[in-house]
Amino acid sequence: MLWFCEGQQLTYAELERRANQLAHHLRGLGVGPEVVVGACASSARWRWWWDCLGVLKAGGAYLPPRPELPAKSGLSYMLCDARRALVLVTQAALVGRLPERPGRVARLDEDWGEITRQPATAPASGIKPDNLAYVIYTSGSTR
Repeated sequence: MLWFCEGQQLTYAELERRANQLAHHLRGLGVGPEVVVGACASSARWRWWWDCLGVLKAGGAYLPPRPELPAKSGLSYMLCDARRALVLVTQAALVGRLPERPGRVARLDEDWGEITRQPATAPASGIKPDNLAYVIYTSGSTR
């Protein structure tokens, strides 16, 4: 079965493989339970799926800051407020737009060769039912 989005196609098997490889890479960067991972990468919506799944499979909590937010206000606030955001998943072209912060950076484009050498099987995440899975910030208008 193929999944189509924005002119791209991806099989469920390919999605599973890519998410698992990213998860292994993130585990190597210290991602595990209660570690918030800011995924501020591609504007291509179809890539969001493997970024999100990769973070969750690594046991981390997914934080989706949007790269179009002003770096000095909204984006900076999100990444600094989520103090446990020790890893940021992004692309090399976006690094300059992102605020300075402690932690590690996984650049999906520059690190892709290393990521694809990771196992295609799901890693052991160590998560428990009450672990954090997702962090979201709203404009305040959401009820």
